[in-house]
Amino acid sequence: MFKTIFNYIGIIIWGFFALITIFYFNETIQVNSSTTAMGQSALSFKMVYSYWDYYFIFSLLILLPYVVHQIPILYKKHVSKIDTYKDRAMKLHNQDLNQNHTNRVWSVSGSHMNNPYNYSFSSTQSYGDLSGSLLNLFQKYLVNIIVIIFAPIFITFIIFRKFVK
Repeated sequence: MFKTIFNYIGIIIWGFFALITIFYFNETIQVNSSTTAMGQSALSFKMVYSYWDYYFIFSLLILLPYVVHQIPILYKKHVSKIDTYKDRAMKLHNQDLNQNHTNRVWSVSGSHMNNPYNYSFSSTQSYGDLSGSLLNLFQKYLVNIIVIIFAPIFITFIIFRKFVK
């Protein structure tokens, strides 16, 4: 029960960011800036609702959670490992170790010396996983915008899919 409620609230929160974007480009949210003679500036926000905006709010509160529940493939997380330059450097280092490091002595073409490219850890700190997560969040954001705008088409698809089964 609580999991369903929290899931619904999470969908509404993510959809709210998409709704703000839709309102901004639909000119529902109007941002005015003014500057006084003393050089002080002020921002003022004005909300001008139309019938389309009530449709978008209804789509956010009612239709978006239904579409998310019925078509989960739209929100599937894509595991895309982005190979950063640090990851490539670590792979080359490990490959170099496997080819040239014998009997605990670093040797390149017969010369024996300490490893000049020694890493102190077996993995590097990189942002590859962060990039994949941000990509998933951006995809979720864009899908929410599309679903909020075209919700009746998605609902029609869901109904048609149920009758075809």
